[in-house]
Order: sequence, then C-alpha cells, then structure tokens
Amino acid sequence: MARIIYGDVSSFKNMIETLSKIVDEALIKFNSEGMQLKALDPAHVSLIAINIPSSAFDEYDVEEEVKFGFITSNLMKLMRRAKKGDILVLEILEDRVQLEFRGPVVKRYITANLDVAEVEIPESALEFNVQATLIVDPLRNAIKDAEVIGDTLEIEAENEEELIFRGKGAESVTETRVSSESGALIGMTVKSPSRSLYAIEHLKSIVSLTKVADTVELEFSSEMPLRLSFSLPGEGKVEYLLAPKLE
Repeated sequence: MARIIYGDVSSFKNMIETLSKIVDEALIKFNSEGMQLKALDPAHVSLIAINIPSSAFDEYDVEEEVKFGFITSNLMKLMRRAKKGDILVLEILEDRVQLEFRGPVVKRYITANLDVAEVEIPESALEFNVQATLIVDPLRNAIKDAEVIGDTLEIEAENEEELIFRGKGAESVTETRVSSESGALIGMTVKSPSRSLYAIEHLKSIVSLTKVADTVELEFSSEMPLRLSFSLPGEGKVEYLLAPKLE
C-alpha cells in the first residue's frame, strides 16, 4: 500500500490529459525516489516521460515500489471532477486505487489498478545542434496557428537571436518568430543552423503541458527528433520526444 498527497492537482490533471492523447493505457511507478512514468505511442513516433521526486509531494508514504496501471481516458474522466485548488490524495492498493480530491467538498473515487505492461525504452544518447529556452505561450500559439492551416510545424534556427516556427499547409503558411530582443526567447545555443518538420497531429497532444510550466526547453537538429522539457512544481519534469516528419 502507498499513500501520496500532491498539492497541485491542476498539474496532475494536465499531465493525465496529455497522456490520454498519446496512449490508451499507462503505468505509473512510485518508489523511494518518487513517481515515474514512460509511455510510447502506438506508432512509436512520440515518447513521454514524467518524473516527480518524492520531495515534491506534501506526503509521500511509499515503503516498497508500487504500480498504478490505468486506462488513460477513464482516469481523465475522474480527474475532470477535480477543481482548481483541490489537493489530490492517492491511496494505492494491489488491486485498486482510491483518488480523493480535497477542497470545500471532499470527493472520493475508487478505480481498478490494472495489470499494464511496463514499457521498456532504452536510454537515448541524442545530441542536438539547437538548444533553446523560451516562454511557453509562443510555442502554444505556434502549434494552434499551424493546426488551423495544415498538418506540419517547421522549426528553424539560423542564429542565437531568433527561433522560427512555421505552420505549413497546402495553400497557406503561418509564421511565429521568437526573439531574445522581445524577451520571449530566454536563451539559445546554435551549434549549427537547423531546420526540421514535425507532425501537428502529435504536437497538439502536448498543448496541455504548456499550462503546467512558464517556460519550456526545446532541442532539435535538422531532420532529427524534437525534445521538449517542461518543469513542474517541486523539481518535477515532463519530457516529450517526437520523431521528425521527413519531406
């Protein structure tokens, strides 16, 4: 049995919302280090990894490693019952899990703890030519703008002063330029000018994560995967890796 209390229910809800758009089922592990989750989409195009250290929880009573397997859409239905400001309490047993949302009203839900296979994903040793830190709003808006006109987002960096997002459709193009001069680009390193394409179908899955963090770390190279890293309260992190869309 394990008992966990997490004060930021909104962040947890946004993580589950993102997860529900990527995979049908998932497995969360709780051990002495904290909470970990890895999930690979059915097409093996995108990967999400969530890590929240034990110190980030208001209460973390986990003596031995426990696992929580669930259908992502079902858990999301329960998470929608949480209100902003609620505290999340999880009690994990071998065959079931109790979720409690504590606010002006206390709500309790019991769901099955499913036997979900753990995803074995080898550690990647990717090296990127572009590494940038920017506020999340331009990324969120670039994804939404690109979705309106087509199915592709192009990311380009020629120098360390400006990061360019282009939405590409059959007949239209939209462009968002994020510069250090405007303050939206906090910092960027460009080892080599790079340009790469990514599918909007997969990128729009992570829009919910832009509600979790104020900034995002973005890494890519020409015709290489895109890695996005979002910081959570209490030194937690969500990483999203997406394969390129080749021309």
